[in-house]
Amino acid sequence: MGKRVVVVGAGAGGGLAASRIRKLLPVDSVEVMVIDKYGRTDFQPSYTLVALGNRQPHQISTGIENFARTGIKPVRGEVTAVDPKERTVTVSGQKIQYDVLVLSPGVKFDPASFPGYENAYHFWDMESAMKLREKVAGFRSGKIVISVTTQVYKCPPVPWEMALMLDDYFRMKGIRRNVSITVAHWAPRPMAMFGPVISDPMTEWLSERNIEVVNGFRLARIDGGSRKLIGESGETVDYDLAIVAPPHRPHDFISQNPDIASPNGWLDSNIRDFRTSKFDDIYGIGDAIAPSIGLGMAGVFAHFQADTVASLVAGDILGSYSPVPYNTVGLCAADTGDAGWIAYCDFRKKLTVPNTPFPDCRSMGRNRLMKMAHAIYEKYFLANIYGGWYS
Repeated sequence: MGKRVVVVGAGAGGGLAASRIRKLLPVDSVEVMVIDKYGRTDFQPSYTLVALGNRQPHQISTGIENFARTGIKPVRGEVTAVDPKERTVTVSGQKIQYDVLVLSPGVKFDPASFPGYENAYHFWDMESAMKLREKVAGFRSGKIVISVTTQVYKCPPVPWEMALMLDDYFRMKGIRRNVSITVAHWAPRPMAMFGPVISDPMTEWLSERNIEVVNGFRLARIDGGSRKLIGESGETVDYDLAIVAPPHRPHDFISQNPDIASPNGWLDSNIRDFRTSKFDDIYGIGDAIAPSIGLGMAGVFAHFQADTVASLVAGDILGSYSPVPYNTVGLCAADTGDAGWIAYCDFRKKLTVPNTPFPDCRSMGRNRLMKMAHAIYEKYFLANIYGGWYS
């Protein structure tokens, strides 16, 4: 009987890890299984485009049943427990045995925990992007405010990116003069977490497009009656349409399990080999480990983590296989409405040298040609996971 590798999550981390592992290991010696709650892989950076009507859901999504074509067993279901000692994962009440476990379940949104969140919209998942799409389509005048509820959230640059996309959207409709756009964020400057190389041009672009910024704003609650975002210090920002990232939390099966949780409640892992500290047959990658290792939540990080983990799993099973070193680069191909923009950042020093303030970043222009980069990667992403292009 061959060994079984179970991967939880079919996104940028889990989906790619499963695909890589399947390619590296003989079909007759290893079973690879992918478990996903939603039964699909989405190209999440394009949720912004879905919200603005430039993509349909089926254009950026593939069902996990397509894994079967590449020899991977897909299972749709919600993971509710992991027992590292028994080597089992509980999925919709059923226990599944594993020899190697790769956890990449992403995050849990918890809007009910945030005061007044029922008054907001967001685009951080497909279903919510479609609801926002309907709201934006009927918006003719007033103030749009983009904000976040937690320090960590998926795709750190996206509040400012979405502001630029909305600017272009309403300009194309001929009603931009009737619409005010504001980003109210905890950062001291737009994209300040990436340093002045990135923050300076972004600040300039926002100013050129007459997009207001409220820096250092930590949202405490949303008052639907007065239509105000209220900060922790009592400051307020008026809105007619609030687009707010929901609270991002670790899944209960992680936070409530001391065998796999780090002290902060997120998934335990490390940047050397991504194994949990207590069990070397369990790997953690993607958004679920970001707060534990000190990174932001982004698909590109999960992608490179999957490359490393797949090589290590192959080594575990084959007995010898040269591991792929973790690539600490983050590459953001942003669609900013009338143009595209690429930001390149290497986080190695930020992750390994204490008190390093920023990653080593480069801004690679902003023009219409760069706009193609997002569209190209969108197609590459899904094809790469489901047996198409291979890199």
